[in-house]
Amino acid sequence: MGFVPIFDLHADVFMDLVRRGSGPELEARHLRRMRAGGIAGAGLIDCRMAGESSEPGDFERFIRTVRLELEAAGDRVLVAKTAADLDKVFLAAQGLDDSGDSGDSGGARRPAPFAVVVGYEGLNPALGDLSWIERLHREAHVRIAAITHNNDNPFGAGALGASGPEGPRGLTELGCAAVAKMNELGILIDMAHASPQTRKDVLAASTRPVMLSHTSAKAVYDNGRNLDDREMRAIADRGGLLGCMTSPAALAPLEDRNNHSLGRYMAHLAHMIDAAGVEHVGLGMHFCEYLYTEEQYPPVRGLEDASKAQAILDALRGLGYSEGDIEKIAFRNFLRVFAG
Repeated sequence: MGFVPIFDLHADVFMDLVRRGSGPELEARHLRRMRAGGIAGAGLIDCRMAGESSEPGDFERFIRTVRLELEAAGDRVLVAKTAADLDKVFLAAQGLDDSGDSGDSGGARRPAPFAVVVGYEGLNPALGDLSWIERLHREAHVRIAAITHNNDNPFGAGALGASGPEGPRGLTELGCAAVAKMNELGILIDMAHASPQTRKDVLAASTRPVMLSHTSAKAVYDNGRNLDDREMRAIADRGGLLGCMTSPAALAPLEDRNNHSLGRYMAHLAHMIDAAGVEHVGLGMHFCEYLYTEEQYPPVRGLEDASKAQAILDALRGLGYSEGDIEKIAFRNFLRVFAG
């Protein structure tokens, strides 16, 4: 049994760094902890939350922060723009060369760089201007984007927008154009904060696989945003990917501290695998204890932060999953979807 690295589909790292605005902190504040948990790469995301002001200057600050942080990190990170970039990092993380053979020749092996896939959650700051999609792709290397956050915007309805979580409004005409532009550029569409109708519209409009980076199973706990089996299967049937999240509010009610645990997380993950299939589930862990107080974001026992991520793979082994299936869940399913 060899080491299995993890790709985290969703980490609010750039959201944290943009808001702090205190200089290069990517390595010290985030990557050391992620590496300690066997995370070899992640979608590092920025976002303007529902209820916050959003304007083009937010994108400008995001671009500046991404450039500053990646330049400071140097060769300790690799900005992954394609699935081939990611594949190289994950081969290196497993101690393999590009042919899949062990490269051990008796010398010291250089540590694999951390694979950064840059993302933005909710295109609210664009104010409906499609040209921002190309700018984010070109100037910040964005390769993952969510069209909406919880609120509505000119592109479509968010998960908790004015139309409500079950409302009929989905993608607008402008939103359909955004899907086409993202498909053209190779930006992976994330539906994590889209309304049910927006999700249906994205699935119908996209010519490439999409993902829903962080969710949990409605059958285990219905928080209003967790997905039911039918919705998960619809994404899988289009070749897409679902990420299981560690956030306490997705696992159980905030006051139910007994179920803020690795065991409850595994119940969600196992149900998602059963519903969607092992080829369509990954780890969208959404660790963000660094953004909130413990009252707002109660610690999840056994999954307190990203340094504990390998506990998920150990728990999968305990449930009898094969090493091949564990690799799919840990990173290979994302490589497939990212390749388009």
